[in-house]
Amino acid sequence: MSFAISLTASFVIIASLGIPIYGIREIAKVKNDKEQLSKTYSEILLIQFCWLLISLFIYGGWIYFSNTFTDEPMIRWISFIHVVGMVGLIYWFYQGIENYKFITVINVLIKLLTIALLYSLVTQKEEYWIYYAIVVGASLLGSFISILYSFKYVTFQFRGLHFKRHFKAIMILFGTQIAIGIYINLDVVFLKYLSGEEQVGFYTPAKKLVKVCLLVITSLGTVLIPKISQHIQEGKIRETQELITKSIQFVLIISLPVMVLLTMLAPEIILIFAGSDFNDSILLLQYLVPLIVFIGMSNIFGLQILVPFHKEKQLMIAVLIGATFSVILNVLLIPSSESLGAVYAILITELVITVLTFFAARKVIRIGVNFKAIFLYLILATLIVPIVWITQLYFKGWLFLGIVGVFSFTIYVGGLSLLKDSFFINNIWNPIFKIKK
Repeated sequence: MSFAISLTASFVIIASLGIPIYGIREIAKVKNDKEQLSKTYSEILLIQFCWLLISLFIYGGWIYFSNTFTDEPMIRWISFIHVVGMVGLIYWFYQGIENYKFITVINVLIKLLTIALLYSLVTQKEEYWIYYAIVVGASLLGSFISILYSFKYVTFQFRGLHFKRHFKAIMILFGTQIAIGIYINLDVVFLKYLSGEEQVGFYTPAKKLVKVCLLVITSLGTVLIPKISQHIQEGKIRETQELITKSIQFVLIISLPVMVLLTMLAPEIILIFAGSDFNDSILLLQYLVPLIVFIGMSNIFGLQILVPFHKEKQLMIAVLIGATFSVILNVLLIPSSESLGAVYAILITELVITVLTFFAARKVIRIGVNFKAIFLYLILATLIVPIVWITQLYFKGWLFLGIVGVFSFTIYVGGLSLLKDSFFINNIWNPIFKIKK
């Protein structure tokens, strides 16, 4: 079943056609004009629907000619619905109009419904197809609700629509998305064929842990696209620059302490989450830590600057160059360095993409950086090191992680508060505790 989920996830990328990013930008530009909003929404949704039908045809051909799911016809048919359910979650529309409350509510309801049905209906491991059906059914219900609720904001139209204006940007973003999907998954594929399953086993938990830490940081990218797109539409360049500067500070204020914690706690984290057989994953995790900053920054330069400024072609070029580097480096490094070679390859690839997107972004807008604040974050983050050293002398396991987490958080947040870091106080502390300026 995990293979079915992975396969459908790959086809969801194809069926999405780059619209999850493109749609946010275009909807944000017209969100205050209901007529234009309705037209743009109708055009994008119809393009999405037509391409979804083509994608399902391609998916069916793949399954038929590759003999996939031959012994599991139920999984085969459910997987088709899975693709429809995932593509039908039109979060791009709600992100474009900045209605994040609806997205949160739908996600929570889907998860609660899924959990309730799983506990009620799945009693044996042989009933895995029921598990898959529940997961897929919940996503399909979410899709139906998200499309139905969108008519509160728009009127679906068939007349006076202009599809051609969307094609170029959509195809560029689609190409970018495919390239990203290729190089993100290539490391594991090359590692399997050029080294072996054991090295994949060491590499996978380290990469997954870094990905979990990236979720909070990269989520800011899609949140800011509509706001930046609206500013650009209204000619508010100064406000756009301020948002980008804040975004860079947000990435660094979060990522620097997380990087220190991951590096220092890697042995204990791997032991708890993977087991003592995965000691080789410790060094891999420590080496992968810089990805948090690399990907955080490239998200700002790519999603928050190049896409809103209609420079998606430059983003695609950067990603394609990165994908090329990924292929070459994996082929060269994995045979001699195994899983460590895959780590070197992804680090260099992401660094190349970050540098290329930075120079492309700098051509369209001035990128400001508050070096004084960043130096403060770095100093406070390094204070975590002695906390870990002292704590590990007396505690182990979950208790060790918990104590280090509490003390590190207290020292870091306390330091930012005592030193009156304006960014932290105005953009994190005050909003969380609803303190008005």
